[in-house]
Amino acid sequence: MTFRFALENYLINDNPFERINFKKFSGMILKEVPISKRCYSDLEINRIMQFLHEKETKAPKYLPAYAMELQIIMGLRRGEIPPLRWSDFTDEFVTISREQITAKRNGGTQAEYFVIVEHTKTNKDRRYPITFALKEYLARLKDVHDRYYKGSSFLFPADSENGVITNNTIYDLYRRMCISLGLKQEKGVTKGTHAFRRNAITKVANHPKGGMEMASRLFGNSPQVAESNYYTGLDLDRARDVLEGK
Repeated sequence: MTFRFALENYLINDNPFERINFKKFSGMILKEVPISKRCYSDLEINRIMQFLHEKETKAPKYLPAYAMELQIIMGLRRGEIPPLRWSDFTDEFVTISREQITAKRNGGTQAEYFVIVEHTKTNKDRRYPITFALKEYLARLKDVHDRYYKGSSFLFPADSENGVITNNTIYDLYRRMCISLGLKQEKGVTKGTHAFRRNAITKVANHPKGGMEMASRLFGNSPQVAESNYYTGLDLDRARDVLEGK
């Protein structure tokens, strides 16, 4: 469109886009990796949770393990975890309204740093209900706070510029955990901690009482984005039951 506009307005003499022989590059196009390969199986999630619980037992003061566990439970974006405050939680729900993002000083000429902004990635606050799993988790984390972090308004305080753990802290633990558990990364397949979000969205989307609309509202994506980037596929066992009238 840019070249065509320039050509029609006599800014260039020809459209270089039309001279490109795309057949020369056909063998260079990478195949799209199925989303189903970019999440974790139930067995892998169980192993990861066991790893985190052992970490929490051996080093109860170590908050990154609790942070990753919360990401798995709630399907949060990595940047939504550090800014969480106890005041965001009620008996019924938690409000996600902030994000810690990466920025650069002096127009990008200096090192990156983290800043907490008063909005989410989509600029929309959202609520997540307090489930039994989340309630049990919060009770354990509150016990840790009463012992080691009394008076902190943040769930995950740290000696940092913002007073909370950084976004990299969770990923560093994730990387070491994968090595410890032997969770090898398949060549060309990117998982990362974002895979937990795919698992969470798919679980809600495939539930008989759930669906893509509910998943999009819980996790902060449009139904279209959730389906194209996070939905790992149909629950074939449930589909079989429906087809067989069970």
